[in-house]
Amino acid sequence: MSWVCSACEAENDASRDQCECCDEPRPCGATAPPAASIDDAYRGIKVGLVLAEPEAIAGKAKLFEVKIDVGAAEPISVITNATNVKAGLKVVVATIGAEVNGEEIKKCVVGGRPSFGMLCDAPMLGWVGGGAGAAVTLGDEFEIGSRPPASRPRKG
Repeated sequence: MSWVCSACEAENDASRDQCECCDEPRPCGATAPPAASIDDAYRGIKVGLVLAEPEAIAGKAKLFEVKIDVGAAEPISVITNATNVKAGLKVVVATIGAEVNGEEIKKCVVGGRPSFGMLCDAPMLGWVGGGAGAAVTLGDEFEIGSRPPASRPRKG
């Protein structure tokens, strides 16, 4: 039976004593998430707050490191090529363990730096409207760490 890390919410194989993504120790009695959340298309996809201006990665044209608060104990670092991201924006983030377009999001190294998630664009979420490659941005009414809405919010 798998278990879910309380620090980063990554799902881990039952044989692991530490989280594959963040090395957090396995808590006593940790179990798999409830079946309803496993089937949820937005499992692991969260509203996050961009904490600082994206940092360009030297020698890697068009790649930026972004620090994002997704409601976990610590902010996560995401490497992206989305150019519409700036400090103070709320964005949609697929965290480690989420599934986007049939692919599980895993910790990886992009441009020589670790990335602990991925910024989502509208097509990744199945939303109508919004461009591919542009990070989805949300209004202040969306709570950090919550799930994004099921469809693109109307701005009015």
